[in-house]
Amino acid sequence: MNGYAEKKETRAGWRGLPLPFVLRRFHSILGVWLVVYLCEHLWVNAGAALYFEDHGAAFIKAVNQIHAIPYLKGVEVILLGLPFLIHGIWGILYAWSGKLNAHKTDGSKPSLPMYGRNKAYSWQRITAWLLVVGIIAHVVHMRWVEYPQKISRGSDHFYSVRVTDDRGLDKTANTLGAKLESLGDRKIALAPTPGAAFFLIVREAFKNPLIVILYSLLVIGAAYHAFNGLWTFMISWGIIVTPTVQKVALMITTLLMAVVIFLGLMAAWGTYWVTQFQR
Repeated sequence: MNGYAEKKETRAGWRGLPLPFVLRRFHSILGVWLVVYLCEHLWVNAGAALYFEDHGAAFIKAVNQIHAIPYLKGVEVILLGLPFLIHGIWGILYAWSGKLNAHKTDGSKPSLPMYGRNKAYSWQRITAWLLVVGIIAHVVHMRWVEYPQKISRGSDHFYSVRVTDDRGLDKTANTLGAKLESLGDRKIALAPTPGAAFFLIVREAFKNPLIVILYSLLVIGAAYHAFNGLWTFMISWGIIVTPTVQKVALMITTLLMAVVIFLGLMAAWGTYWVTQFQR
């Protein structure tokens, strides 16, 4: 009976490999792709704040280039939506079944807090839950709640964005070539390009200190999850084998994690500073 069960499990895999092994390797491959996207995404976002003197020209250019991609929505579903969905579902299953052992217990469960990799494993599971909630909230906010609407007025086309007044809004709108219109106690900005519209959306979101704090936690959690996962990927795929190489790889991934966190925090806090204190 055991031999038959093992044979059946092997056939369920790929080229003689057990199915759970294949699924975990596929899960890690998708994770690497999402690490690449995270770096690109936060680099673009940082352009909204790192170069605030030119009112986000780098950010606007990058977003306009992205929105010029043919069949963009289909590309986003295939290259982002499906990888996030698959990696997220499997990640939830792993986080749900994973047993954390890097904290003190009453003795009924293993407790091994002295090992650094146990702590890393625990934080990988904890940040997985943070990312599930944070990414869903981020996508809903940016893709549905505040997504710019394309409108036409005669031969002109604009992207409509809801904004609130602040000391630098008029100057920013004028620089972007956006028109401001009153709508009750709020204002509507009619931006000439998708990049300008999303710049105003990011600017509007990061005027709220609560959003800035929540986004900062999301960035830190995402960066840790991504680069700890990248190091684990290189281990599990046999790319880094010896202790010396593993130590060097850990230092490199930690440095990359710090850079990505800096970019994410700069996008949030830099934009907040500009909207609150720049005239």
